[in-house]
Amino acid sequence: MKKLVLTLFVGALMLAPSTSNAQAFEQGKSQVSAGYGFGNFIQALFETYAVYDGFDKSLTGPLFVRYEYGVSEKIGFGVNFAYASVAADYNDIFGDSQSINWSSWSALARVNRHFGESDKFDPYIGLGLGYRTASWKFTELGTGTTTSLFPLGMEATVGARYMFTPNIGLYSEIGIAKAIAQFGINAKF
Repeated sequence: MKKLVLTLFVGALMLAPSTSNAQAFEQGKSQVSAGYGFGNFIQALFETYAVYDGFDKSLTGPLFVRYEYGVSEKIGFGVNFAYASVAADYNDIFGDSQSINWSSWSALARVNRHFGESDKFDPYIGLGLGYRTASWKFTELGTGTTTSLFPLGMEATVGARYMFTPNIGLYSEIGIAKAIAQFGINAKF
C-alpha cells in the first residue's frame, strides 16, 4: 500500500505542470491525495481487550487514496479508496491464547463542493457513496470468519487543502468516514 501511495504521488509530481496565479481548485484540473486517519471506532473497540493478560494490538490505517477532477469552478467528482485493519492477541481468563482480526476497505464515488477563491487555501465539503466491506475473524469460540452484511459505504466530511506550491500541498478533513480525522499530501495536475 505504501508503494502505491508513493507511486501515485511521484506520478502526480511528474505530470504536474508549473503554473502561476492558479486557484487551489480549478475546473479541468485533477487532484490526487494520499492520507492517514485517526479516530476509527472499531480500532478503539479493540482496547476493551487490554484488560486481559498478554494483550498485544497491531493496526494499519485508516489509509486513504483519492482522485478528484474539477468539473466546474466549485464542484469536483472523484473516487475515494480507504483501508483499515486491526488485530489483537490476548490470553482469556483460562489462560488460552485468543485472537481477533478485523479489516475493512471501501471504494466510494465522491463529490466535493469547494468554497475557496485563493490560490493557496481550498475549503470544501465532501460526500461519498459506494461499496464497503469488512471481515472479522475470531478464535475465541473456534475459528470463524464473518463479513459485512450491508456493503453500502458512505462518508460526509469537511476539509481544506493548503497548496505550498501551485501543484503540491497538504489536506485535512474531519467528519464521518473510516476515520474521524485525516490528513495527507495532495498533488494537482
